[in-house]
Amino acid sequence: MKAEWICLAAMLSACSAPSAETTTEPEKTTVHAVAEPLPAPAKPVKRVRVETPLILAPDGLLVADHAGKMQLVPYGTQRDKAESAVGIVVAPPAKRGSSSECGAGTVDYTQFRNGLQMTFQDDKFAGWTINAAASPFKTAKGIGLGSPRQSLDAAYGDATVEDSSLGLLFSASGLVGILDQDGIEGIVTDIWAGTVCLID
Repeated sequence: MKAEWICLAAMLSACSAPSAETTTEPEKTTVHAVAEPLPAPAKPVKRVRVETPLILAPDGLLVADHAGKMQLVPYGTQRDKAESAVGIVVAPPAKRGSSSECGAGTVDYTQFRNGLQMTFQDDKFAGWTINAAASPFKTAKGIGLGSPRQSLDAAYGDATVEDSSLGLLFSASGLVGILDQDGIEGIVTDIWAGTVCLID
């Protein structure tokens, strides 16, 4: 009987003993971030230098773009855009002003170096003048300040000359200007196109 109690006690002891639970920790996953290289900054485009960055035209001004190609700045272009296009190839404006004594009404103007003046009406490009003692700017046919009458006639077959309150006025293919004297020895002293303000 004693042996049976021992066996029963052993069985009860086995039944009452808590079972050992095995805890499995979750596996840790390491995420490695891959750093992508930043794109290289765009290289600035160098401006192509041209011998003649500005050409006088009857319908506006031809200016060289970054690639060196001539682009027309036509009449009607907004003032800020027109000034910027010309200022890049010439120089920043030297002077701005306005005149209400013009036959065409109030005209605003922007003066650049070398005698170039752009005129504006209603904040839009309207015309240009060249009236300095000397200026490098010329038309596509090579006419500018200092050009002789012979060169003017050869370049523009439709050139006409007449007296005016401003002086000896010539007109050629939409361009207008002044000669210092009549005859083949005359020299171009002023040239303009579009709507300008000239007070005699």
